[in-house]
Amino acid sequence: MARSRRNKRVFKRIVEAISWKTFFIVTSILAVVIVACLGSNIYRTSQEKKLLAQQREELDKQIEDIFSDTVQNISDVNSKKRDSIITLSAVGDILCENELIEDAKQGRTYNFNPMFQNITGFLKRSDIVLGTMETNFVDKEYSGFGLRNSPKEFADAVKNSGVNLVSISTNHSLDYGISGLKQTKEYLQDIGYDTVGDNLGDSRVTIKTIKETKIAFLSYTCVMEKQDKKKENELEAANLYNEKIAKEDLDYAKENADFTFVIMHWGDAYATKPNKEQEKIADFLIDNGANAILGNHSAAIQPMQVRKNKEGENVFIAYSLGNYICADNNDTSKVELVLNIELRKSGEDGKVTLNKVDYTPIYMLDNGQDAQNRYELIDMKGVAKRYASGEETNISKETYNKLLDGLKLLQKVIEK
Repeated sequence: MARSRRNKRVFKRIVEAISWKTFFIVTSILAVVIVACLGSNIYRTSQEKKLLAQQREELDKQIEDIFSDTVQNISDVNSKKRDSIITLSAVGDILCENELIEDAKQGRTYNFNPMFQNITGFLKRSDIVLGTMETNFVDKEYSGFGLRNSPKEFADAVKNSGVNLVSISTNHSLDYGISGLKQTKEYLQDIGYDTVGDNLGDSRVTIKTIKETKIAFLSYTCVMEKQDKKKENELEAANLYNEKIAKEDLDYAKENADFTFVIMHWGDAYATKPNKEQEKIADFLIDNGANAILGNHSAAIQPMQVRKNKEGENVFIAYSLGNYICADNNDTSKVELVLNIELRKSGEDGKVTLNKVDYTPIYMLDNGQDAQNRYELIDMKGVAKRYASGEETNISKETYNKLLDGLKLLQKVIEK
């Protein structure tokens, strides 16, 4: 029994000895591991700091290089003057027949604005928008045929649509004599239009400064209602075309402007191609300094072309822009467009050249006598695409087919 107790004490001491030994070994191993880890972390931290310092140095150098490049680029840009771009849009004849007047009537006043609401966005992007006002604004009875006279609200709506410079030299300029021409001009100018196309005492040439670029506008008519009954001073007041006057005006424009537009009221009614007289006049205008010629009066679109003048420069001709707004039942007359012209002025020598020309097809839609808004201009291509995809439900299949025919007509005529 005593021996057994002695053995237990010995075993206990052995266990205690082993436990302390194990503890010491484990502790030593842990200490070594900790020291190794600390050393590794210190080394790693040191290396990471070196790497970060190196990366930061490289980044600082890159930023410095980028800054230097940017400064150099700015210096290069400032040392070279930039070209400037001037955008113009042009539309054709602005007509106000009796049907349009009736459709716009609201009690004792008139509202023509809904007729233009779909296409104003195509005009208001441009620096200036040209059109031909083929009606008068005098204190007489309104009439869309014969002696043409429209409500003043019509002029307001056309201007609201984006048109801001109009020619008043048309075959209807003298419907109410020189007095009517003066009244029309004064009213249009009073509501903010620039006008061209009269010879009432001021310069026949209108010059507009757009982005420090002077652009001249000239306008003449080759036709006049009851011309044989008009007096010579009346025809002169309305700028009836003749080569002597045109040459004087072109010379003046060349001396005082950077680029010259000539607006011509000419051609045969409903013709989709120019006649010999139009071609002859175009030759004369180009030879004497016109940079672009915009025609109207035919109530139909006619070909466009780019020709070279004596100096080898491009001259743009649109023989007819058709109508802008009308109530004509002729399908050809309903096919219209907004012409877009881009001019470029060189920052080096100030020379202004034709840079780009394109157009937006539009259509004069007649929704019928019972419609709330009978007449409205629409984007031909956009509406046709939406109808084809099922998104457009406000037009009929018949109208859709007319839009397709109109687009084909435009392509065929303009590319002649």
